[in-house]
Amino acid sequence: MQPYLVAVEGLSDAISTVEDIPTKVLTFARMAINTTTKRSRTLASRRMREQVAWSASYLSDKDGRLAITQPATDNNLEARITGRFRPTSLARFAVGSGRGGVRVRVKPGSSDTLGRAFFMRLRAGRAPIETKSNLGLAIRLKPGERIANKHRMIQVSGNLYLLYGVSVDQVFRTVSEDITPEAADMLQAEFLRLSERLA
Repeated sequence: MQPYLVAVEGLSDAISTVEDIPTKVLTFARMAINTTTKRSRTLASRRMREQVAWSASYLSDKDGRLAITQPATDNNLEARITGRFRPTSLARFAVGSGRGGVRVRVKPGSSDTLGRAFFMRLRAGRAPIETKSNLGLAIRLKPGERIANKHRMIQVSGNLYLLYGVSVDQVFRTVSEDITPEAADMLQAEFLRLSERLA
């Protein structure tokens, strides 16, 4: 997992270490970084849910799927946001099932039917994937059958495979690049706000 970093750089050409930063500036910087990190995590969650049909609660900080894994401190003016690496079971995106198969909605506003897919109850620790109610979405391949998108499958046994989609980390990596300019603006504005208000 590649964490997303929020940090203050170039406070002054004369400042080379945290110890050289005046106490007030250090306090403002730490507070601004942590506020920006929280706002950036929320912004990233919103942008990610525009691409993948995750719920806001699924990407909540408390569950650790998209979490602030390191807040800034006075000794380290750097905060980290990290997305969970485990792939997401397609069972989590299921919106209906019947004789025609299982209907899944991975992208908001559209759905696909997986004709031969079925739900399979998993034992705890069965596979390193995110599941819904301990259910996986599985498919049994016919003898000699090959699936083009096999990197989105995990073999359970024989010709039985679990189906899964992207991980939180995969989507977060693309979104984090998009929100970087906004995060930089937020950080600057928050640092200046604190400086003016608390000076």
